Amino acid sequence: MPKVLIHLYTTLKEKLNAPKIWVEADNVEQALEALSQKNGAVAAILFDAGGIVKNHFTLALNSEVLDHKNLSKVPVAQGDVLHIFPPIAGG
Repeated sequence: MPKVLIHLYTTLKEKLNAPKIWVEADNVEQALEALSQKNGAVAAILFDAGGIVKNHFTLALNSEVLDHKNLSKVPVAQGDVLHIFPPIAGG
């Protein structure tokens, strides 16, 4: 199974106490599930009640923004980088 590097920001970074985490997965959905298994609080932050990534998060695999509806169909390869960008706020 390929290893994927997940870059974390703000709340997720704080909950996991790390800016980056390696996980093993065959697709993006599995990578996110592996991440949530590292800390139960991550699942509550990242996923809605139906287990779908909350819309206010932006996911990018190797700089390509992903559609939240098709994450199980997005394969990953060894060394891919997945970014989980937090909601954008301004003032």
